[in-house]
Amino acid sequence: MTPSNRKPAQPREAPTEPFKRAVTGALRAIAGKAELDISFSTDRPSLAGDRARLPEPPRRMTAADAAIIRGHADSMALRLSCHDERIHRRNLPEGQSARAVFESVEQARVESIGSRRMEGVASNITAMLDDRYGRANYQSITERSEAPLVDAVALIARERLTGLPPPPSARRLVELWRPWIEEKAGASLDRLGDTVEDQRQFARSVRDLLVNLEMGEEQSA
Repeated sequence: MTPSNRKPAQPREAPTEPFKRAVTGALRAIAGKAELDISFSTDRPSLAGDRARLPEPPRRMTAADAAIIRGHADSMALRLSCHDERIHRRNLPEGQSARAVFESVEQARVESIGSRRMEGVASNITAMLDDRYGRANYQSITERSEAPLVDAVALIARERLTGLPPPPSARRLVELWRPWIEEKAGASLDRLGDTVEDQRQFARSVRDLLVNLEMGEEQSA
């Protein structure tokens, strides 16, 4: 038998692989962590230390799908680049409700930093949030008792920090809570933008916000 000079066929690359490489590179670049371990999975997106798990892209990916995945990546990258966990732990309130609001507003801060600097990041994070609140069916909420305060505060804080309105799927949620939040803490929300680049000072501003939201007793001494 005459030996063939033909090279064995290489397995064809999956259509989503170039997109995954682009997202991985952008995440590492924004985070400033070249060795960040990044995977894609059908499991829930997560960030733990230097390990990031992003949604697995569908084979027939739409522009909306891509924006949502990029939004998760941008959110995680900004958490890594703009957030100091030691400062965060020192300022965490003790009470569960106050802690949840503190956590959500800090995440709004880091996402807002990127959104203010890069229009594409702002668009991606908006897509991610719209998907998140749409999956929670927040657009169907009719009573304030059904609407989580923690999400409403975070979205109004984001609005103050970026000038961006709540994503469509969360507008009803914000509408239900906005009058109460603005009456109690509108002035505190207005001051958040003054400290957005300084996590330590921002944390103090958020603790003042919690007092105005009647969560002061949940804070640590």
